[in-house]
Amino acid sequence: MILAAAFLAAALPVVAPARAGARGPRYVRLRLAVVAYGVPGTGEILLDRATGRFVRRFDTGPTSQREGWDGTRAWRADATGLARVEGNVDQRDAIRAWSYAFARAPRRIALARPLDVVVDPASGLVTRIVRYAGSDVERTVLADQRTVDGLVLPFALSDTSDDGVWQATVRSVETPARLADAAFAPPARPHDITLPARTRVALEPDADYPIVLVRVDDGPPLRFLLDTGGQNVITADAARRVGLRVVGAGTVSGAGPGLAAIRYARARRVDIGAVTLRNQPFDVVDLGAMFPFDGVVGYELLARCAVRLDLAHRQVDFAPRAADFGAGGTAVPFVFDDRQPQVAGALDGTPAALTIDTGDSGSVEINTWYVRAHDLQHRYRAVLVRGAYGGIGGMVDAYLAAARVLRIGSVAVRGVPLLLTAAARSGTEADPSVAGNVGDRVWRRLVVVFDYRANVVRLAPLP
Repeated sequence: MILAAAFLAAALPVVAPARAGARGPRYVRLRLAVVAYGVPGTGEILLDRATGRFVRRFDTGPTSQREGWDGTRAWRADATGLARVEGNVDQRDAIRAWSYAFARAPRRIALARPLDVVVDPASGLVTRIVRYAGSDVERTVLADQRTVDGLVLPFALSDTSDDGVWQATVRSVETPARLADAAFAPPARPHDITLPARTRVALEPDADYPIVLVRVDDGPPLRFLLDTGGQNVITADAARRVGLRVVGAGTVSGAGPGLAAIRYARARRVDIGAVTLRNQPFDVVDLGAMFPFDGVVGYELLARCAVRLDLAHRQVDFAPRAADFGAGGTAVPFVFDDRQPQVAGALDGTPAALTIDTGDSGSVEINTWYVRAHDLQHRYRAVLVRGAYGGIGGMVDAYLAAARVLRIGSVAVRGVPLLLTAAARSGTEADPSVAGNVGDRVWRRLVVVFDYRANVVRLAPLP
């Protein structure tokens, strides 16, 4: 039985008073046994039933994660504890949906994309919740309903998404009289980077991608892609060469319609020039012949230091603070779309939310919904090319076109090639929360300073 929106109030919240008319305790802590993407561990869920504030935490080695909503900020933290506030509407709502479903607090949370809720007609209890974030569909099954401290709640949770499957079993239920506000806030930044001063690293010459040399756990130099759209990745072959212990099993999506199998590892140390990162999680992925390098460094690196990228002159600088690069260029604010910067832009005058992706060797790929919404195929008299580009999920059909002016914040870039995705039903090209992805054929025209801590990029002309 899938409920329409008008009936959600009767079905939700998931954690509800056992007796009609009762209020029940305000705060709830569920202590969990967890298997997250094949890696066992522990976890907890914290819930403020009065306001909907929420935290979910898994301690499962390299697949550890946290996410929460403190009443204002929807945030996520990775296995290192480094937190980011999500600004993309779908990613923000994917977190707030937990509060919406589990608390249904008086201060209502309006979601841009409604939940699908399945209810057991005999008990009236919620048995499944379906959430939508970008192109991903996340399904959570709720089972083994029990009554504790006047509340009915599920003791078994199983979640399936493009990342794979996690399962949690409630081991104990606590109803503390109070919880500090800090319990729902993003965690403090970890102290896991060493970078004494500004340092320059040469990018591999004559490469289609920004490739840097990286050492993992004092192993041999490896060729890694510097990818603002990615996270720590290492191939299975490179992981074997440096002696990483690989665990678990999950999946990952990207450009293209398919999913790739991944496993997980943790490195004691990662060195890029004078930059040292400690205790870093890695996804272990077969990148395939399309991506002939040993791995990826992305969000984890850029979130810990300031980065100045000059693709035209094949160099990248790292510094403790963005101020070390001066104040030149035009500041463009961004929000996080998961781990990727998302800026407000425009395509020949039509507003467009755009993601920044130095791991994309192309120009600008426009998502299917935006192509159709603005009739871009006819507007640009575009020509269809089968398998025009691809990514970890396979090849993508697209129409070839060109924009007169691409605006990134207030910065105009003229004469920009476009790939208008033809008919994506999955993968990043099917994401309805952004218009498109901007790659290196645009960024090589500019010098870009990334300041992830301030949510700003600075764009300057080439020297």
